[in-house]
Amino acid sequence: MKAKESNPVSLMEPRFLKHLLRMVYHAPALKGLLKNIPLIRNIYPQERTHPIDVVYGIDTSGAVPVEYIHPDRSLTARINAYAGSDPRVLRGALAALGSIDDYTLVDLGCGKGRAVVVGSEFPFRAIIGIELSTKLANTARKNAAVVARTFPNRPGITIHEANVAEFQLPKGKLVLFLYHSFGRELLAQLLTTLESSLRSKGAHLFFVYNNPVCGDILDASSAFTRWYADMVPRDSKEGLSGHDAVVIWQSVAGARPTPHQRVDRHIIITDPKYRADLEA
Repeated sequence: MKAKESNPVSLMEPRFLKHLLRMVYHAPALKGLLKNIPLIRNIYPQERTHPIDVVYGIDTSGAVPVEYIHPDRSLTARINAYAGSDPRVLRGALAALGSIDDYTLVDLGCGKGRAVVVGSEFPFRAIIGIELSTKLANTARKNAAVVARTFPNRPGITIHEANVAEFQLPKGKLVLFLYHSFGRELLAQLLTTLESSLRSKGAHLFFVYNNPVCGDILDASSAFTRWYADMVPRDSKEGLSGHDAVVIWQSVAGARPTPHQRVDRHIIITDPKYRADLEA
C-alpha cells in the first residue's frame, strides 16, 4: 500500500499566520516603524520607564524575547528572555554577602546592565557583565559609561559579549550573579567549569541566584554550600509588589561561617521554566 503523503503546512493556516504576526509585531526594526503610525501604534502596550533608569539616566527597561537575543536557535532554546532584576532585591542580596571589597562581581547574562549598575553602588574591586546579545551588550556598555561619568569613584564596569559557559572568568575572589537568564544545560556546563577552577585555584566564590529555578544543580554540587536563602521584598515603587526568592551559595574552598539563618530553605518551583519561591 502506498504511504499517504503528508500535506505541507499551508501559508494560510491559523498557526502559521499567528507565528508570522508575532514575528512582525516583535521585530525591532518593524516595531519602530509601526509605532509611528497612528492607530497601529495603539496595539502596542506603553513601555514603562523603570524608576532606576530615571534616577541614573540609563536604559534598562522593557523585555527582549529570546529570538532577538541571538540568531542561533539551538542556543536560544537554552536561554531566557531579558528582563531586568528588581534593584531592591539585588541590593538586599548583595548586602547579605558582608565584606566584598576584594571581590569582583560578575553578572552572568547581564542584558542591558541593570545589575552591574546597582552593583556599582557596592565597593567591589571590579564589575564584569557577560552578555550573549550584541545589541544588549552595547546598551549595557552605554549604561556603564553613564555611571562612570557620573560616579567616577565607583568600581569600573566592563561588558563582554560572550557565552557565559565559555567565558574565562577572572582570577581571584568572585561574586557571580544570575537572574535566571539561562536554563539547566548552560548552568550545568558553567558549574562543571567552576568546580574544575575551584579545585585548581581555590579562591573563594559566591554564587547569587535571583529566582533560582535551577538551584537544585548547585545544591547537588559538592563544591558549594548554602550561605543565604530568603524571599526578598520588591520595591512596589519600582513596579512590582511581593517578593523574589534569592539563594546564595559559597564555595567550600575558602568557605566562611554564614551569619544567616534558615539557609537550607527548600526551593519551590512554581513554574518549571520561569519562577521559583522558597518555603515559608
